Amino acid sequence: IINSIKANKIPNAYLFTGIRGIGKTTIARIVAKSLNCINGVENLCKDTFCENCDAISNSSHIDVLEMDAASKTGVDDVRDLIEFSKYGPTSSKFKIFIIDEVHMLSKQAFNALLKTLEEPPQYENGGSLKFIFATTEIKKIPITVVSRCQRFDLSRIKSSELFEFIVKIKEKENGKITDDALKLIVKMSEGSVRDALSL
Repeated sequence: IINSIKANKIPNAYLFTGIRGIGKTTIARIVAKSLNCINGVENLCKDTFCENCDAISNSSHIDVLEMDAASKTGVDDVRDLIEFSKYGPTSSKFKIFIIDEVHMLSKQAFNALLKTLEEPPQYENGGSLKFIFATTEIKKIPITVVSRCQRFDLSRIKSSELFEFIVKIKEKENGKITDDALKLIVKMSEGSVRDALSL
C-alpha cells in the first residue's frame, strides 16, 4: 500500500476483509493518514501527529468521512455521500470515505455507489476521492463492487504474536496475570486482537 502511494498508483478503492477485531478499521485509518499526512508518505507521523493525522485518529477530519453501514444501509445514505463527494477536500489532498461493514449496504445502495467507484470526481487541487471498505463478509458484496477494489484479506493474528502483544500491554498497565492465563486468553480469542483485549 505504501509503495503504491509513493508511486502515485493509488486505487480508487481499498477493500479489507477478515474476521472481527483484526484491525480492518484501524488499517483503514492508517491508509487515510498515509494519503493525507501533511509530511507526506515518505515522512509519515510516528510519535507526534500532524493536524491531519490527529484529526483522522479522532474521527473528526472534515475530509475523511467514516460511515458504519450496519446503521446506514439505505440508498439515501449513499446518495448523501455521493452528493458530499462533489465538493473537493478543504484541508487535505484526498477526500476519503471509510465504510465499515460495507456488506450491510442494500442492493440499491451498492448500485448507487458503483458509478462513483468507477469514475470518482477529480478535484481542482489535483486530489481525488478514495473509498476504503471494511467487511467481515466478503461473499455478501456484489462482485461488481469487489472487482473495482484493491482487495486485502487480513489473516488471523498468529498466537505467538498475539501473546507478545498482550504481554506488552500487561507490562504497560502493570497488570498482574500469569503467562498461563494470557495463553488461555490467546487461545479463546482465535486470532482476534479485539477479542483478546476484551477478555
